[in-house]
Amino acid sequence: MDAPAPGPRAGSLLVRTRCSVVSAGTERILVDFGRAGWLGKARQQPERLRALFAKVRTDGPLATWAAIRAKLEMPIPLGYCNVGDVLEGGGSTAVRPGQRVVSNSPHAEMVLAPHRLAAVVPDGVADEAAAFVPLAAIALEGVDLLHVKAGDRVVVIGLGLIGQLAVRLLRALECEVLGLDPVAERRAMAERHGAAVVPADVDPLDAAMAWSKGQGVAGVLITATSSSDVIVNQAARSCRYRGRVVLVGVVGLRLDRAAFYRHEVSFQVSCSYGRRDHTGPGSVQANFRQVLASMEVGRLPVDDLISHRFPFAEAEAAYETLRGGKAVGILLDYRSPPGKTYTAEGKFLAREIVLRASKMGRAEGPHVALLGAGNFAVRTLLPALQRQGVVPTAIVSHQGAAALFAARKFGAAWAGTDETQVWKDPNLEAVILTTRHDAHAEQAVAALTAGKHVWVEKPLAISVEGLRAVRSALQFEGTAQNARRPVLTVGFNRRFAPIATRLREAISRRGGPIEIQMRVNAGRLDIDHWTLNPKVGGGRIVGEGCHFIDLARYLTASPIASARCLRRDANGQDGGTFKLRFQDGSRAQIDYRTDLPPHIPKEMIEVKGNGFSAEIHNWSRLRSRGLGGLWKGGFWSRAPRKGHDEALGALLLAIKSNSVPIPLGELFEVSAWAIRLQAMVEGDDATEAAFPHALPLTDNSPATIKEISK
Repeated sequence: MDAPAPGPRAGSLLVRTRCSVVSAGTERILVDFGRAGWLGKARQQPERLRALFAKVRTDGPLATWAAIRAKLEMPIPLGYCNVGDVLEGGGSTAVRPGQRVVSNSPHAEMVLAPHRLAAVVPDGVADEAAAFVPLAAIALEGVDLLHVKAGDRVVVIGLGLIGQLAVRLLRALECEVLGLDPVAERRAMAERHGAAVVPADVDPLDAAMAWSKGQGVAGVLITATSSSDVIVNQAARSCRYRGRVVLVGVVGLRLDRAAFYRHEVSFQVSCSYGRRDHTGPGSVQANFRQVLASMEVGRLPVDDLISHRFPFAEAEAAYETLRGGKAVGILLDYRSPPGKTYTAEGKFLAREIVLRASKMGRAEGPHVALLGAGNFAVRTLLPALQRQGVVPTAIVSHQGAAALFAARKFGAAWAGTDETQVWKDPNLEAVILTTRHDAHAEQAVAALTAGKHVWVEKPLAISVEGLRAVRSALQFEGTAQNARRPVLTVGFNRRFAPIATRLREAISRRGGPIEIQMRVNAGRLDIDHWTLNPKVGGGRIVGEGCHFIDLARYLTASPIASARCLRRDANGQDGGTFKLRFQDGSRAQIDYRTDLPPHIPKEMIEVKGNGFSAEIHNWSRLRSRGLGGLWKGGFWSRAPRKGHDEALGALLLAIKSNSVPIPLGELFEVSAWAIRLQAMVEGDDATEAAFPHALPLTDNSPATIKEISK
């Protein structure tokens, strides 16, 4: 599939690929999964069924079915062993254009390789050898966790690519190695590199004990793939006192306590090629460099691991060889052989693909470009835009394949990877930003300065400086093609949900201050999730908690006067309890929980006021008392309706009528308070009086801000 070449990105290298290696184990699993039917996919991932049933309970069957379909339709890039030439350094001072690098990037002619996941290839290491570095780094990480020394006896179970590389790394450390695998050819290859092997019909435990003269081995490295629990328990029984079992592959993990108890055997799962969050010892980059150093001095030969070679144009045929089960290392060559050219200089640098003769497409409403083609954009925003009768004109993402997939699915006229083309195109009237949070403010400024209407999927910015920049950009008077002030809005969709709008109308008729109690079951993220990174995601209160600050601001219809953090979670997940006080005397408490089980509804909201109460149950039910005429018998929906369609409809109406979907003063007010609360949950105990008012937030704001907020 031809996709736009990746666009330049700070922190990533733009690389033209020379060659890549197909991992016969990992990639065969992915290919088999893709070919399996629905039942087969469920059998391969039984742990996902529990999450599926929990989602059905909270979101309903229709929403769950739509999410599953969207997930399975999304293409998965294959491969993680890439060698190529750097075209652009992405701000790196350690790598220059023209240098060769190895990275964990997928099979593609052009890739973006994050600085931390790439290493410069020394001149003494050939391209074909360097392509095995990520696989060898996986083996190295497992070997390091064994903590073995010269003379130790180690068993390697599973002699596929990673197992073969582990054997060679262990032999380079002068360890004695016993290799176990049912395939004779694999055993023979390991034996040629100094491993002892035994026939497949010999009991692995008996073999290991006989080989170690009954003493047990120092460690066992499991690089096999199997659903059986026998492998890990036999490995433990093979170990000497305080031996180690390290899992690199995928096996059954119902551990037999007695097997580990007798000799106090430790068990550890290896983390792929190393830690990704730094560049020191144990990191991906450090492991890559160590492997390259071993290759450069001849201590890690890999030439015999190449069992098949294919030009990249014949990649489909290469994957067919996986089905036979005899492939070891499949090399994809991106360099055109003599007399045959299947890549071209222009093709490498083409950062957009036009899907229809008219690049502007057939949009009936404003010509809209969408930046970012991740899960939320594809599953939620683009379908909602489609239901509003608008066909996106362009979809742009740093990942060209993702942009192309979304463009084809939703009928966009073109797909690309260079966002500057959006700012330059005078025909594009509006931009929807669904990129990572740290890019929002800068992209919003660029779009507003270019005279585009802007939807920023929350947050508007992750810093006060970002808010100031966006506010300044709003004062831009527009271009000759668009003389009126551009519309700016943020994806605070909950205030547009049918339940919320009807409830606010009813509350306004009663008058007086109200009390709001929100419980949000936000769930737990992986500790290295980008949202938790202050520099990228800004934190969960800035990135998601802002929704609930905005909802409280909307329901009270009163500016926020002060806020406090009553409780903060100690688990690094940004959870906590927050108290807001409003100028009209209303109060709101937001209990943002990251420790609740998934079957508990995601959002429960209670509102009480003068003689009334109301409950919003996960945006699918509303029950009220004392608000006659709100909804007879309450409101009920089969799936949560959180206002995405209505929010986009408000944007389109605002563009047409030269109005604002959300008062601009409220956008900045909510965004600034979210940043303040994020600081509080991260441990800033400054009182409200000491916290600097970086932006005017109330009706006492200067006249210039009042004008913008109209």
